[in-house]
Amino acid sequence: MTDIIWGNGSDVLSNNSFVLNVTHRKDGNKSDYSDNERVTITSANLPGMPYDMSSWTKELLKESVIDAFLKCEVEKRDASGVLLGKVSHSGAGGY
Repeated sequence: MTDIIWGNGSDVLSNNSFVLNVTHRKDGNKSDYSDNERVTITSANLPGMPYDMSSWTKELLKESVIDAFLKCEVEKRDASGVLLGKVSHSGAGGY
């Protein structure tokens, strides 16, 4: 079962990474997650973002994730502590 966290996007770090202010954690997650997690996007379903991730820019990512309620399906944590995962906009209240 995949670990899932939800929260609001804050600081965009690059064309495919940002800080997630974690507000919700799925019951039964295998790992613990802090209130602020750096996330590198491995795949995404984000309105306004091109399907081809090589076309992404930091500015486009800012428009899509800043203050948006997001779902992150965690694949793993890299050696530097950054989460890698699938990110999508999440429906308010329904997660």
